[in-house]
Amino acid sequence: MRRSNVKSEYTSNAGELVHEIIRHARSQGSSQKKLAAQAGLSEASLSRMKSLDDVRLSSISKLAAAAGLRLALVPDDDLAERIIRGDLL
Repeated sequence: MRRSNVKSEYTSNAGELVHEIIRHARSQGSSQKKLAAQAGLSEASLSRMKSLDDVRLSSISKLAAAAGLRLALVPDDDLAERIIRGDLL
């Protein structure tokens, strides 16, 4: 049984994903300016990425790596979601 709106755990567009990466970087003590520099992006480019629905995967991957994250695909089903949240095991 699929859930159609799991916004608290999964993002629905590239801009939201960029925001999540920035939030993680900030929680680690990094500024948006520093994150952009580490990803090889200008601060203006990073600001634009936050409002876009479509961003190159390579840019998101660089940004994630600069924040100490990596991109991953996960199964889209209730059982996998419960395991990821730690509700099952």
